[in-house]
Amino acid sequence: MRKYIFHFILAFIFLSCNQPSKQENAFTSAAFTSLPKYPAKALLADFDLLVNSLKEAHTGIYWYTTARSFDSLVAARRAMIQDSMNGFQFYNIVSPIVAITKEDHCDISLSDDLKTFLQQQGKFMPLSVLNSGDDTFILNDTVSGHSLKGARVIAINRVPVSAIKEKIYQTFGSDGNILSSKIAFLDGIRFAIEYAKVIGQPESFDMTVMNPSNGKQQTVQVRAVTYQALKVIETKVNSTYHQDTSELPASFRYLAGNIARLTFNTFSNSRFRKHNMDFRKFTDSCFNILLKDNTETLIIDMRENGGGSEGNEDYLFSWLTDQPYIKYDSVELSRFEFSFINHTDYATDSDRIGLYNELHEENELTSNGRILRKKGLYIPMPPRSHPFKGHLYILTSGWTYSGGAEFCSLLREHTNAVFIGQETGGGYYGNTSGTMLELTLPATKLSISIPILKFNLAVHKGIPGHGVIPDFAIKPSFESFSKGIDQELEKALSIRPAAAR
Repeated sequence: MRKYIFHFILAFIFLSCNQPSKQENAFTSAAFTSLPKYPAKALLADFDLLVNSLKEAHTGIYWYTTARSFDSLVAARRAMIQDSMNGFQFYNIVSPIVAITKEDHCDISLSDDLKTFLQQQGKFMPLSVLNSGDDTFILNDTVSGHSLKGARVIAINRVPVSAIKEKIYQTFGSDGNILSSKIAFLDGIRFAIEYAKVIGQPESFDMTVMNPSNGKQQTVQVRAVTYQALKVIETKVNSTYHQDTSELPASFRYLAGNIARLTFNTFSNSRFRKHNMDFRKFTDSCFNILLKDNTETLIIDMRENGGGSEGNEDYLFSWLTDQPYIKYDSVELSRFEFSFINHTDYATDSDRIGLYNELHEENELTSNGRILRKKGLYIPMPPRSHPFKGHLYILTSGWTYSGGAEFCSLLREHTNAVFIGQETGGGYYGNTSGTMLELTLPATKLSISIPILKFNLAVHKGIPGHGVIPDFAIKPSFESFSKGIDQELEKALSIRPAAAR
């Protein structure tokens, strides 16, 4: 899979096996002396609180990872804690523990102090990038005076970029073993930001790049920039490539011929209300038009849909089937009350009581000891008597997640829809989400979002540990991106049946 196996092995040894010494050195230079240093006792207390809270509340913690594997990682990471570590060092010790839950809703965030440090004193690679599988392409016109637009990044400070991304991938989760969401997350300036959080913040970078047109490589020295300068690069890149920055939650229009494109960038009711829109009214109006016009082909764009309000995914799905179906096999809760609640955003008496009352009202302890959502509490929208029955194409990406991915799973399970793009970022069989407990560690103030409801979809056609796999996989191309070509949409238009053209 990797093209540079030998160099990758050396880099992996450099980045992983020598820890924590290499990691310690990366964040102990003079630039980090202003950061607070924590005694080992406080760090161990934060560490144990995090681990115990995950085990107690994260209902899907062992969905993709065995208890033995989880505990093994915990023991190894705990042994890395040393006295007088700063927040960045501790973040890099504990973030892989959050990531190994393999649930994208379970996330870890820097403290406000660390975020302020990055914004005011952080040093970053001056890069905005496009990731295409294992490859990383530079989007900005110039980098420290070098014309590198379109070049593929091979190595940074003599470490292959593939090994660098693998190290970063260890610090944040995705559903199961899905890689598409991690690849997409490092697009733009986020690769530079995550590098600064995980690898280090040197004054300059020796960057080896390759010209894709002739295969020629060169190594250039690139000066680090401030966060403000990095944001300027982001703005220029978005302007250069005419990135769609529309915040509209959804849109509908006809393309050439009898082809309609329906885009849902979210299922969040609050996002719809923000734009004076109503999700259900908008959806109904679109399908009423489609049926009235006898539309032959519908392309539903789910590439930016990260989910939202529960129920909207199957409300949309109800317009695409006339057959009865079951959405969830179960919705499961780990417990009704939590020992660490005083360290969360439900710490006040009113918030805690409100949460516990809600959990008791909506869930019940069953005879087999599981806590499940009460039957009849949630009833999905019944299928339509006259749904859309034309040719159906779904555009997906690593950002297709949570409720957006659930919608795609339902389509894959119950329709003949054709999927185009990248594997969905959300798992085929469901996710752990719903109510989130925002845990703040007392000493370091790192914040961890812990999901407490495990949604098991009533599906069986997927691959465990993965999302919906597209029928036509599209690998993002720098050339297409730079020319504003929508690869997924173009593919959908090219594969339509002859009768629909």
